[in-house]
Amino acid sequence: MTKSAPHAIYEQAGYRCRAGNPQPFGASLTAGGINFSVFSSHATACVLVLFEKGAASPLVEIPFPKSFRTGNVYAMTVLDLDAEQIEYGFRMHGPDDPRNGHRFDARQILLDPYAKAIGGRDVWGAAPDSTKVYPYRARLHAADFDWEGDRQLN
Repeated sequence: MTKSAPHAIYEQAGYRCRAGNPQPFGASLTAGGINFSVFSSHATACVLVLFEKGAASPLVEIPFPKSFRTGNVYAMTVLDLDAEQIEYGFRMHGPDDPRNGHRFDARQILLDPYAKAIGGRDVWGAAPDSTKVYPYRARLHAADFDWEGDRQLN
């Protein structure tokens, strides 16, 4: 993929995507889709892993094209997703060099460090299931609480 126009739409793994906004980090709702943005100063590639809410295996894995990277930030908007039904994580590629603090393993799905909501252990007090491919899941958080006219205290 070559350098893209700012809003050019591509098909990746059967999903319509475009270059995302680097800020804010994490997942955020945008017009027509969800923007995913994650920072890594040492990753060489990043893959977005989408799950249907509660599903055991991924719905799809979408690699971030190189043109969707700005400096150390990977940012992509995936169009036409139902934010209420999506959970996500990332596979990060990079050096496996523990002596220098690098432990990249693209076989592992990582929780978004900027996630505003986390699922996966929906039963209070239940022990985590270590056999699951990705036991904790990042979720989108809709900040749509109706404060009904409440005001901040002075």
